[in-house]
Amino acid sequence: MKTILPLFALLLLCSLSYAKDAKEIQFGVYKEQDPKQFMKDPDYQRVLKEVQQQFAVKAFQSNDISSNELTLKNVIGVQTAVVSGLNIQFEVELVGSDGKTIDVSLVAWYQPWKNSVILVEYSIYRIY
Repeated sequence: MKTILPLFALLLLCSLSYAKDAKEIQFGVYKEQDPKQFMKDPDYQRVLKEVQQQFAVKAFQSNDISSNELTLKNVIGVQTAVVSGLNIQFEVELVGSDGKTIDVSLVAWYQPWKNSVILVEYSIYRIY
């Protein structure tokens, strides 16, 4: 226990000094991202594709949508929050194989060191 406290204190000091240099990271607080810049990263393209597939399965099984084959039409907005990994909220337009457009918010929990992408929640705003 005596060695753990000094290590914890050192870790805390390092984290605080890093936060000042990293534009004061706030854990759990969503920050707006530029969708075009954000989606240039192949890792985030993969995250969106995976969470989109998870959404298609869950929403189709729940009868929230009438088609489980969805194509990305547009990324409207992106927000991120640092958690035990990264929560990414995608505001997107998807098109089903039935021709209907779906405006939806998809929240992904991304842990790159585990290669893990999990759909945390989704909200359908409009189907037309």
